[in-house]
Amino acid sequence: MNQILSTEDPNKKKTKQKMNSPEFNKIVKVFAIAIFIFGAALIGVYSYKLINKSKINKIAKPEIVLDQVEDEATISAKAEGGIEKITYYWDLNDKTEKSLNGTSEYSESIAIPKGTNTLTVKVIDRNAQEFETSKEYTGTKDTEKPLIDLDKTDGTNITVTDETELAYATYRWEDEPEENTVKIEAEPKEGETVAKEINIKITAKKGTNTLIITAVDAAGNTEISRKTYVGKTDPEIDVYREGDKLYLKITHELGFKKVEFSVNGQTLAYDQNFSGYDATKKELFYYFNLKEGKNEVAIVATSNEDTQKTYVGQCQYP
Repeated sequence: MNQILSTEDPNKKKTKQKMNSPEFNKIVKVFAIAIFIFGAALIGVYSYKLINKSKINKIAKPEIVLDQVEDEATISAKAEGGIEKITYYWDLNDKTEKSLNGTSEYSESIAIPKGTNTLTVKVIDRNAQEFETSKEYTGTKDTEKPLIDLDKTDGTNITVTDETELAYATYRWEDEPEENTVKIEAEPKEGETVAKEINIKITAKKGTNTLIITAVDAAGNTEISRKTYVGKTDPEIDVYREGDKLYLKITHELGFKKVEFSVNGQTLAYDQNFSGYDATKKELFYYFNLKEGKNEVAIVATSNEDTQKTYVGQCQYP
């Protein structure tokens, strides 16, 4: 009888024994559990994202309702996700933007400009969802503020205008009390039925001061402007007599650009070499002997800041 010889590799036998050992089975189980936990975590994260996305998609977009109450447009907006920002504007005018920090509802009334205008409103909620709408309005009430021009001519002439009708304008220096306010009522020009312009001439105070100008039209629209002026001062001229002499003293804190004298028809002009000028005191001093009878004096002084003062007088001697 033939015998069958075994050809099994001893090394393979050892490997099978190891794979069937309790230690190997334990490692396989731990590895399988780790894979299961990792897979469950991935499924959980993905499921959470899908659920969260589904919730966001279910939040309604913001809503805007535009209406009108008398001469005002009313804006009513709401958003389930909370309003982050609202923006509105008339036609191509500047936009008004307000941050609402998540409030669910918002309402506001704004004046309708005169004429036909389109109001556009846009709302963005906290989930970045947007909604925009527009509506055309026809306004009959004057909503335009008066215009104040502070830079006309030499800067001390103020012009106030209004397209429809002015009521009045006021002004005062900022450092003065309210009771010092000057009020100017608007009056129609010849041939006009309503007043549309007010012109104001002011004299700047000495030093640096701020002027407050307020303009009000017939509809109650108010505009307020401020302007800072650096006030200039006129030269000071003092003329006095002592005995048979007439003395002239002319002063200005910044000195003189030009001074002209006319004494009994004789003309003199001040220059830098004039002996009667004190550069430290910024003072010009001069005297002349009086003649019998009438003595005539005329002085024109121009300061270094271009302010001017004129004096004309007579003196009888003796």
